[in-house]
Amino acid sequence: MVVAFGMVVILGFMGLGLDLGYLRYTKRQLQKVADAAAIAGAMELTTCGSTRACSAMTTAAQDALMENGLTGSTLETGCARSSASLVVTVNNPPCFLGTADPNHNNAKVVEVVVSQSAPLNFAKFLGARTMTLTARSEAALGNGSNCIFALDPTDAGTIAVDWLASINSQCGMVDESKSSTAMECFLGAITASQIGIVGGYSSFCFFIHPTPQKHILTPTPVDPLAYLPVPPEAGGACGTSTSSPYMGYSGSTTGLVLNGKATLNAGVYCGGIEINQGANVTFNPGTYILTSAVNKSGTSYGLTVDVGAQASGAGVTFFNTLTAGKTAGPIQFNFTSFGGGNGINFTAPTSGTYEGILFFQDSANTTQATIIGSGDWNTVLEGAYYFPMAKVLFAFDGPVKYNILDAWQIEFEALTFATGTYTAGFSNNYSTLADGSPVKSTALVE
Repeated sequence: MVVAFGMVVILGFMGLGLDLGYLRYTKRQLQKVADAAAIAGAMELTTCGSTRACSAMTTAAQDALMENGLTGSTLETGCARSSASLVVTVNNPPCFLGTADPNHNNAKVVEVVVSQSAPLNFAKFLGARTMTLTARSEAALGNGSNCIFALDPTDAGTIAVDWLASINSQCGMVDESKSSTAMECFLGAITASQIGIVGGYSSFCFFIHPTPQKHILTPTPVDPLAYLPVPPEAGGACGTSTSSPYMGYSGSTTGLVLNGKATLNAGVYCGGIEINQGANVTFNPGTYILTSAVNKSGTSYGLTVDVGAQASGAGVTFFNTLTAGKTAGPIQFNFTSFGGGNGINFTAPTSGTYEGILFFQDSANTTQATIIGSGDWNTVLEGAYYFPMAKVLFAFDGPVKYNILDAWQIEFEALTFATGTYTAGFSNNYSTLADGSPVKSTALVE
């Protein structure tokens, strides 16, 4: 009888140990799921804008659960509670722990709480059939480590470094083409913090550091600036002003041509803007919409800045679009301010929707861009250059605090007249931006 009673006790403890082990394993798996859901939700912060826990964020969190084998979850937001067997609560900003959480009410942080009812096997004989397990995680957006992106997924030479071109980047390069020669370098030089290529590369470089990492996974998201919305003014009517200070331009047969001194304000500039040698133009802060000339056969300039021109603008974004069936103009800087002068000085906004975005070309506009300039020629272009479906010919060496090049294809050209040691320079000091780099990466913060 003593042995029989002892066996019951021993089996009871064994059953309790098995249940506790199962619960511990389940809780660990649940924590991994909560981490994945928090990261997925945080990746949508840029898409949500000022909308808290928007549908893109909650959908991403639920998708993360399904990808980890947890289906049929009940969604809650704003720290609401539910008695369902599987609940995912997405809080933006975090609120689950109240003021005890250092990230409480921080809108830049996404909190995910996953609760699951776990069945018990042995304890049910003692009247306990299930136990609710809860896992919590927080993730936030930070500055991405890369600043050069070629988005073309198939072609060769999506990043091409021409002979005598030299790149010096404090941040990383990513070539997303699957081609075996996605990156091509001939008699050039590349220095970056890291170089990743989805495909391979062909190199006859003088110097390349570090050695590119081939066959990386295609980044997620594929285009780090795809979250940017088209300016609502892009569909508006052409401006009607005919003299300085301009508030837009009609562009009936041609864009606005500037040869002397002028002041421009944000608006819709049909036909775009051409700044010729000898012009001295001031751009006031705001978003400038550059579109095609109204006349189908008219001349469209996009934003064309010629040799010897002077132009400046702080807090400006140029959105280069086109009208269907008409010719689009390019973003084009032609050896700007060669020979000295006050030069070109454009800087992107430091806050707001287009924080850090200097050039933004509509994805429907495939017109090639040309950005050639040098600090030696008094040229400053500080911000992100975003051309999601266009090739960019690039040779600009700063000086700027930060710059980002995100384009379909990139060709780095030699700038043989520059006196510096490199012909294309990239920096990553985002201290002037309220929310840091426009290119984000996600990380767990709790």
